[in-house]
Amino acid sequence: MVTRVSERLESTPAWMLTCTFVLAGGAVTGWMLEGNSSGPLPLVLLIGAYVVAAYRPMREVLAAAAVMAGLLIVLVLGDVPDFRPAELVGTSAAFGGAFLIGWTAQSRRQRIGALELGQAEAALRAAADERLRIAQELHDVVAHSLGVIAVQAGVGLHVIDTDVAEARRAFGNISRTSRSSLTEIRRLLAVVRSEEGSLSYAPVPGLSDLPRLVKQVTDAGLVVDLDVEGDLERVPPGVGLAAYRIVQEALTNTLRHANAGRAKVQLDCTGEVVAIEVVDDGRGPHASRAPGHGLIGMRERVAVYGGSLDTGARVGRGYRVSAQLPYEVEQTV
Repeated sequence: MVTRVSERLESTPAWMLTCTFVLAGGAVTGWMLEGNSSGPLPLVLLIGAYVVAAYRPMREVLAAAAVMAGLLIVLVLGDVPDFRPAELVGTSAAFGGAFLIGWTAQSRRQRIGALELGQAEAALRAAADERLRIAQELHDVVAHSLGVIAVQAGVGLHVIDTDVAEARRAFGNISRTSRSSLTEIRRLLAVVRSEEGSLSYAPVPGLSDLPRLVKQVTDAGLVVDLDVEGDLERVPPGVGLAAYRIVQEALTNTLRHANAGRAKVQLDCTGEVVAIEVVDDGRGPHASRAPGHGLIGMRERVAVYGGSLDTGARVGRGYRVSAQLPYEVEQTV
């Protein structure tokens, strides 16, 4: 309700609020100069002063305040029975306070708007950076697959006349790897890249590297329990990389911000979906804190594979990160 009223006032034509306030002030002044009692009319004008100060530019606020000061002086000079110099001081202070409170509210609203805009721009930049990073990592995955294809093709050509079974296995590996590569390339083309960056030639991590990651985090002071179900070899390299990064980011956030003593990572690869759950016993992020770049990165990685991400505080204490990464199981030849 308050938001709708605020939006309506902000969309009001520039002349209407200020002119209405000035005309109302003039009418009340004329009414009192005729010897009539002001009644609750000054209170209405006080509300009008607040509204003008809260929703109009500084020049209009100053003009309205100057007009109101002039009208108060007119009332004193007009020898209005109910308006003596003592009343001038009190009324001037009341209108000054109304203008000040209104302008303070407008300044606060503008600061909040600027802060939200800055956070939105920072989130967009973080998303763009994360997309670039994902594209670089997927590039490494595809490059690895093409290298496997080249080696297996050489093996198949070498033994095709002497060992048909071995050649069949080589070509089967080529078939599986090429289909996986095509899937990764399609996803790579869906990643928005705003600019070219330097490629990283470090080995690409995967699900098999999770024990090493857990040990690193444990050595850093956060005890982590790892529970893995299913065959990790069935998971395509790109999906495994995305799952590894999600677990890595979740544990990093817990280690840095949650003040937790223990965390648990559960990974289920039994179906055609990699199900990830990371929970801890920490305090979780503060409600007033804006989402960090880590959560933005998780969402970007999940979106690449058409999955889902759910994060939030647990009942009682702790934080939970849950992600679903679907994939297609490669058929053997």
